[in-house]
Amino acid sequence: MERVLLRCLISLALFGVVTTSLAQAQHRLLNFSKLEMFVDELPDMPKILGFDLVSGVPRSKSLEIGMFNITWKFHKNLPPTPVYAYGVSKDTATVPGPTIMALHKIDTYVTWQNYLPSKHMLPWDPTIKTATPANKQGIPTVVHLHGGIDEPESDGNPNSWFTAGFKEKGPKWTKETFHYDNNQQPRNLWYHDHAMGLTRINILAGLAGAYIIHHPNFEAPFGLPSGDEFDRLLIVFDRSFRTDGSIYMNSTGDIPSIHPHWRPECFGNVIIVNGKAWPYMTVRCRKYRFRIINASNARFFRFFFTNGLDFIHVGSDSTYLNESVMTNDILLGPSEIADVVVDFSMSKNDTAILANDAPYPYPSGDPINEGISKVMKFTILRRPEVDTWRIPKKLMQYPSLDLSSVIQTRYITMYEYMSTAD
Repeated sequence: MERVLLRCLISLALFGVVTTSLAQAQHRLLNFSKLEMFVDELPDMPKILGFDLVSGVPRSKSLEIGMFNITWKFHKNLPPTPVYAYGVSKDTATVPGPTIMALHKIDTYVTWQNYLPSKHMLPWDPTIKTATPANKQGIPTVVHLHGGIDEPESDGNPNSWFTAGFKEKGPKWTKETFHYDNNQQPRNLWYHDHAMGLTRINILAGLAGAYIIHHPNFEAPFGLPSGDEFDRLLIVFDRSFRTDGSIYMNSTGDIPSIHPHWRPECFGNVIIVNGKAWPYMTVRCRKYRFRIINASNARFFRFFFTNGLDFIHVGSDSTYLNESVMTNDILLGPSEIADVVVDFSMSKNDTAILANDAPYPYPSGDPINEGISKVMKFTILRRPEVDTWRIPKKLMQYPSLDLSSVIQTRYITMYEYMSTAD
């Protein structure tokens, strides 16, 4: 009897996905070549301070950030796209979400509010372990601060999910307000959805944003580019779209006889930076700092400049490097972050294309096409400038690891199995 009931429930869930797929069938997958590159200016995502200043002294701050169902323009010639977005209000929600600017050792409290509808816009597979409300109503979400060293109750456990208004909660849910003590080195982080079985589709729908921990007393002596104009965040990911502007996701599983819709990887055919497809940015003839986050589902990027400009690598997703390193390319896997400086005064051209040549799946997959090989364009104003920014050779020094107390070494091998025959 239980098996019959389970099959009925799965059939009903699949029927809902099929019905959605049939409704979308008239809107086929968009050919990326129909969209002109470099026509939208790179946005700077809104910033939210994670601290208060009281008589010039930083103090802890409480924030309320919601998840909203809105439409977003990824390209000026693409119809508005339904997305899920973070923001302090529905009118100000963005994809990616606002950047939270925190201070070292100053507490930030965030109440993450779920204002999402009762049904998901993207297909999900009911045959895998998934956060599922008892009444089958509502989209489960929970926020994980990726790279944060935080208390377990605020870490975004996949089973700490909740639906709109905290009406239903997962088995590991403990509280509405998360506490980030920011007691770690200055670093670049990002926050994203982490609900069990729904992480990939919730992020594909738009639920991701940046979180930066600053330590002014430590960082100021470096003399790196700073301020809103010269210190820029680049959140990069790939997406595919239907001709009506909606997000396209292949809903046929790799092994549909086992999992009808689940696929281990998702690759898009359009590159998005800060919520815009192949944007452009006008820069002055001087140094800029870029904090680059790969927020893709599975795509690796190997970034390089088509005119030969170099990157000066100063930090990663954890913190600053021991010393700055000059390189002509940067390899980033999903969720990885590179903190780099680019000196546009070294360019011999008026434009510089940030490009990508990483095959997919990386490293031995298919070669990239034109749409994936371009990321964004920089237009360089050639007027000479006095540039006072510095790039020190030495950055953050770390104590050497003491391995004398190690009693056992373990080797862990990870395999990807597609079926029992593998």
